[in-house]
Amino acid sequence: MPNGDGLVEPQPYPAQRAKKAYPPLQWWPLRVMNPWHKFGVFVVYVVASNVVTRSAELLIPKTAVDNAWAVLGTALIVAIARSFRGWDEPVVAPRAWWRLTARPRAGWWLAAMYLLAAFVPVDRGWHPELLVEGVTSLLLGLAFLNSSIRLTILRRRP
Repeated sequence: MPNGDGLVEPQPYPAQRAKKAYPPLQWWPLRVMNPWHKFGVFVVYVVASNVVTRSAELLIPKTAVDNAWAVLGTALIVAIARSFRGWDEPVVAPRAWWRLTARPRAGWWLAAMYLLAAFVPVDRGWHPELLVEGVTSLLLGLAFLNSSIRLTILRRRP
């Protein structure tokens, strides 16, 4: 109902949404739960990977650096994915060995991205130096796909 000024008083929402409370960043073992902390870790990963690869290319041939970084970068991505937790996941208990995401949808998207990236070298023509990058992208895609399939099964079967 409008008041004397002709304005309608704002009505509160029927149910207030609870704000998600994230635990602080844990350094050992690394547990990252806050989305802004996750973004920061991603930025540090991208910057550090560029600095390391550019510096190594001054001393080592580019093909060797690319192959070494494909393997090392894959290991780092798996370690970072295992350290990122959903806001409702326990911090203390270790995850199952196969679990890379908190929810299946994120894993589906990441699996699609990495599986697509695995076949980009085939699209550009066959070059032996792209083999390591294609294989590591394929392995990451399959790992995220496995994680999402298992998480979907867990959600459907209580």
